[in-house]
Amino acid sequence: RQRNGVPTGGSLCVQLVYYVMRKEVYSDVSMMTKITSLKRFIDDGSGFFSGTKRQYTEWINKINQRIHKHGLNIDEHTIVDPHQFVSFLDIQFCFNEDGKLETDLYVKPTDSRAYLQYGSSHPNHVYSGVVYSQCYRLRRIINCNIRLHARISELKVAFQTSNYPLKMIENISAKVLSMERKLPKARNSSNSSIVVPTTPSPKSIRVISTFGSDSELIDVVRNIESELAASTSFASTPDLLSSTPKERGLFKLVKRTGASLRNKLVKSKQMALNKGKCKTATCNHKNCRCCRIIADEETVAVNGIIARASGGTCLTYNVIYCFVCLKCTKGYVGRTVQRLSDRAGQHRRNYYAMLKDITNALTNDIYRKDDEFSLGLHLIE
Repeated sequence: RQRNGVPTGGSLCVQLVYYVMRKEVYSDVSMMTKITSLKRFIDDGSGFFSGTKRQYTEWINKINQRIHKHGLNIDEHTIVDPHQFVSFLDIQFCFNEDGKLETDLYVKPTDSRAYLQYGSSHPNHVYSGVVYSQCYRLRRIINCNIRLHARISELKVAFQTSNYPLKMIENISAKVLSMERKLPKARNSSNSSIVVPTTPSPKSIRVISTFGSDSELIDVVRNIESELAASTSFASTPDLLSSTPKERGLFKLVKRTGASLRNKLVKSKQMALNKGKCKTATCNHKNCRCCRIIADEETVAVNGIIARASGGTCLTYNVIYCFVCLKCTKGYVGRTVQRLSDRAGQHRRNYYAMLKDITNALTNDIYRKDDEFSLGLHLIE
């Protein structure tokens, strides 16, 4: 288990990095004087630095000194001339002598270029989809046709190594090469800011702790909550801070627990303690005789006590049920782990057996003198 810092897979690790970089770097004018443009996605960034390589190295060292107290560090960085390729995510880009943008695919040296092995237990369209998606990815990234043909040729070799049919590779690659290069429309969002959803406007941001393993993350969130609330990103969303004093807060902490035998065998708390208006519904299955006796009311009165109906149908199990006589309004309350329709059927069959031979039912010990017997006797009466 990680003892220091925030786990990379934490629910708020990205937002915390954005907050640290804004507080320690972006908000300081002296740190951004030589930066003319900057784009960043989580831990990968790229931009333009108007200075010497020595000044760039000193700038990186200053950033590391500032973010070191937060457990962060920029350990991989490089600076090149504008006409040389530099990588950002899976793209390489540079500017040629005419000042035009040139793009290419960036492949890490450790990438083995291994794809789904042809002939494994997958339908045929999966293999053609893999080839098409990889070729189309090159079509979107690379803006030079000569460079595109070279990269697709390298991709063909990688697919042939994974035993893909040459005819499939040739047909799909030729189709992609004949397509026009299209880029998705730009969205109005910033890579260096915390994106807060605006539709619908939330009253708080949920921080989900899975099985209590993110206790350190919860502590960090509580410590910086006031500073985050005063930042530019959240100050522009008054709905997050305009709740009642009892609910006021930027974050709502939610603890998620695992499944247990109790939760599977017992009715959920939400259903058992439902404060909203609800009623038991019919299952609407063909020939279901239990649907005929389901009441349409939301409450039921038994011996002067009003009970609220809970959500469910004839097929719901683990329930407490109530039969109310339409003649005298007396009630019979029972519980069962079976489906409601199955238990109602047992009551019905017991009633018919007693009705078939009422004298034997009253004298024979085979019929238990219990609540179910009393219910059947009441129906007969």
